[in-house]
Amino acid sequence: MEIQVFGVIVFALGVLSLNLRYHWAIYFIALCCLFSAAATVSFPALGGLALLPVTLFLAFFTLRAFNIGGGPMLLRAIAFDRPGFWLVCVALVAAFGGIFLPRALAGSTFVFAIDRTGSDPNAAALTPLGPVSGNLSQSIYVVTELVLYCCMSVFLSRREGYQHFAKAMLLLAALNICAAILDLAGGSEVLAAAKTAGYTLHDNEELAGLKRITGTFPESAAFSYFTLPLFAFTANLWLLGYRPKLTAALSMASGAMLIMSTSATAYVGFAAYLLVLFFSSSERVAPHSRMRKTRLCIVLGCVGVLGTIFAIVLKPSLITVVSDFFTQTLLAKADSDSGVERTAWNMQAIKNFIDTYGLGVGVGSSRASSFVLVLMSNLGVLGVVCFGMFVWRAVLSPISTSQPPADRAVCYAARQGMLGVLIVASVSGTVFELGACFYLFAAAAAGLALSPGQRSRATQARRVAPKAGAYAARAVYAPARGWPGSAHAAAAKAASAAASSSVSACASASEAACSTSRALVPVSAARRESRVPAWPHKS
Repeated sequence: MEIQVFGVIVFALGVLSLNLRYHWAIYFIALCCLFSAAATVSFPALGGLALLPVTLFLAFFTLRAFNIGGGPMLLRAIAFDRPGFWLVCVALVAAFGGIFLPRALAGSTFVFAIDRTGSDPNAAALTPLGPVSGNLSQSIYVVTELVLYCCMSVFLSRREGYQHFAKAMLLLAALNICAAILDLAGGSEVLAAAKTAGYTLHDNEELAGLKRITGTFPESAAFSYFTLPLFAFTANLWLLGYRPKLTAALSMASGAMLIMSTSATAYVGFAAYLLVLFFSSSERVAPHSRMRKTRLCIVLGCVGVLGTIFAIVLKPSLITVVSDFFTQTLLAKADSDSGVERTAWNMQAIKNFIDTYGLGVGVGSSRASSFVLVLMSNLGVLGVVCFGMFVWRAVLSPISTSQPPADRAVCYAARQGMLGVLIVASVSGTVFELGACFYLFAAAAAGLALSPGQRSRATQARRVAPKAGAYAARAVYAPARGWPGSAHAAAAKAASAAASSSVSACASASEAACSTSRALVPVSAARRESRVPAWPHKS
């Protein structure tokens, strides 16, 4: 065992997180995510296996979460009616499959194995199915990321937990942009100190005369993999009006870094996510976001049209340069050595799924060039179903309307960050591990999700809500004409009394039913402003 410099730094941050207020642990775990190519502790006897900063800091993160809420709070996130339950099922399928399937199905098919004990750990060659070091390392990653999900859920349950989470992710996006700018400015030697985990480095490479941005990561594709979810998170916060100046600047800078990265992963993933962003339903959280989204589409369309006209009229040679650049980046990628190799990985992953009759070869036994194929070939049909249920429950479950608007905005943006990770992983993900950021976003996305029981109780409460409020609203919004002693005035007074009694009865019902009944009774402008929660920041 060898302790690296980052190991000492992470240990110091862990000790600080145990003695400072709880939100500092959120900032520290986000900071550790940036250095996913750095080694804290390495094990030469295990083929150079290294603990990343997030993995080492997770020990302190777990202890801090246990001090806050104890065992019940840690287990609440994975209860049967929560999205985390399906993540537990995924972890069980992955762990048991990684142990038993390579032994039970040994030699039944050939795989591109993940094995650090070979002569070249980064090389991929067809070998008969059998136990490899990748089974152990990927199983450890799956279990640790489940623990990370549970711990983050505990921190988010604290007061202002979602606000600290948003600040930590915004800080992470800003630091990632600074690292990319430093890389472009020729600071690769400085950033090389944060790339000690034994990965093959692709620094100072160029494509069509442009430097490929790697930041704190081994290659440009890994930088794009990390940056696209942060772009999704910041862009949706801007759409929802959450600290619009800061989030607009960070989303624009992250998008610019993706375009300048010269990575095919960045271009394909960026285009795919823009489609998701356009068809997303952010207006359910903030109605004014629809107008912002429309303006954004108009501006992007105008910029594209004007840029094309400028290139055709004033700079015809620019079209040829851009065309050649994207040809080398995207179209010629399939014919390159890397493209041919990745295509072979994908074809073999499909064959592994068929040869094992849908059982899979075990997590860490084989690699592919798409997370979808990795999931199918490693975990089989059962793993695909469990992971699909987890994503569906975390992303598509309704967000509780009883939470503050700012927390709901962060929750929605975290769901978009999850989708960003899944999109870019489906383009170029080679292993089952999705990274710590995915599970941090998942914890925030699922934290405010309504369970099926909560949704059914809210629906029943709306159905049994008294109908007197409707008659009262009719009487109040269309008041009876006549003198105070007339029959019309008496009917209006009786209806108003019935409305008052219905509002009192609604006080013990669900929040959704109460809001429906209360909305029928008009109030003055001053009372309306005092009762409607103000948005945290004006757009």
